[in-house]
Amino acid sequence: MSASELCKFTIAELGEKIAAKDVSPVEVTDAHLEQIDALNPKLNAFITVAHDRARAEAKESEAEIAAGKIRGPLHGIPIGVKDIIDSANVRTTQGSSFFSNNVPDKDAECVRRFRDAGAIMIGKCNTAEFAAESATKNPHYGPCRNPWDPSRVPSGSSGGSGSAVAACMVPGALGTDTGGSVRGPAAICGTVGLKPTHGRISVRGVYPNATSLDHVGPLTRTVRDCAILLQGLAGYDHEDPYSANLPLEDFSAGLEKGVKGSKLAICPDLLDVEIDQPIADAFDAALEVLRGLGAIIETVACPFADEINPHRRAIADAEFFRVHGERHAQNPDGYGTRLQERIVNAEKTTLAMYMDALNRRKALKRMVADMLVGYDGLLSPGFPCLAAPVETTMATVNGKEMDFIGLGRNLTGVQNFIGFPGLSVPTGNDAEFDLPMAIQITTLPGDEAGGFRIGHAYEQATPELRDRRPDLA
Repeated sequence: MSASELCKFTIAELGEKIAAKDVSPVEVTDAHLEQIDALNPKLNAFITVAHDRARAEAKESEAEIAAGKIRGPLHGIPIGVKDIIDSANVRTTQGSSFFSNNVPDKDAECVRRFRDAGAIMIGKCNTAEFAAESATKNPHYGPCRNPWDPSRVPSGSSGGSGSAVAACMVPGALGTDTGGSVRGPAAICGTVGLKPTHGRISVRGVYPNATSLDHVGPLTRTVRDCAILLQGLAGYDHEDPYSANLPLEDFSAGLEKGVKGSKLAICPDLLDVEIDQPIADAFDAALEVLRGLGAIIETVACPFADEINPHRRAIADAEFFRVHGERHAQNPDGYGTRLQERIVNAEKTTLAMYMDALNRRKALKRMVADMLVGYDGLLSPGFPCLAAPVETTMATVNGKEMDFIGLGRNLTGVQNFIGFPGLSVPTGNDAEFDLPMAIQITTLPGDEAGGFRIGHAYEQATPELRDRRPDLA
């Protein structure tokens, strides 16, 4: 089997082949390293590739599996890791000039967990500087590019993770999400991406952005793979103050149950941004697919929707400034221009604004939960526009030019603010530019499995969308 053929398999498929000893972890890892070496000069999806570490881990996995010690479906699977997540003895730059030579002495908890499940850390994916910009146009390590059209952005800040998965450099990757930074790249690159329940995956060993909004999440090419990767990441971490002690279930168990009889909600009030027409049309088509599968879809009102994003921005800015304010005061030129501007603006958030937002968030979270009582999920477009050109980062939304950077947060930030899971699933590509679009599925806290069930049902009903891949010739 050729390297390019191996790279096209999903996590689930590779796991079955490795367990059956049809292929070895060494073959799988070498194939993906070859794919990275071939495509990374064009896409810049990885800042650091851990060739030696990955091959050493692959050999260990091969020996274990030969001895009959199979840890599970992730055993021998190479995974990319966003470069703000610590990895032992592998450079972790935070996408910044300040940490260009930073080599942690231990793995972040999420990396430790997937390695314990047998997965292999293959390299560090490009990120926006300090994960604080949504195009992954990094001023220190170069812009990451979209595999569907390398002249366009992959979104961000987990753009390298989204680009790497879409380009089959890895079958799965870790990103982080503070306002949409997993789901944005998933939507823009045509992959599946999950922002789980707040605290579902430990953030210990992850560089903070806005601590009460930060999440780690998986990006994969199928919903099933996303559930498998979450299985290897989730779990309570008593050393992480933001970790949630949630019941740990089999996230794949209910995938085949379908959506017949499910009640799903749509809420136009929560779409706090204009949606480009091709994306709106694809969303409507996705709703029809789900209705055809037996789902009941109803419109719900959210009279308090206009409170959410202002309070989210207050929390995001105050917590971001707490992380960066002192360093910026000492060395502003160490930051890129955009980040300098953001830090200056973030300083304007007063203590009163921050405390008001924290207090109001408790009530708003409960109000959204009450709004969704009786529903299995909330559906919305995955991103408001198509990928913007790298050079300008100006997106076109219904004929109007808008700055792509930050545009998606008004659509995806609500899930960070209230801590609910959000799953992005591809809805195909637009007719004019052949660029990916997506649907977002939001479920109640702790119900990632419910989102996977809905997403998988839609995915299985639309194989012509699920199986599309960019032309990487």
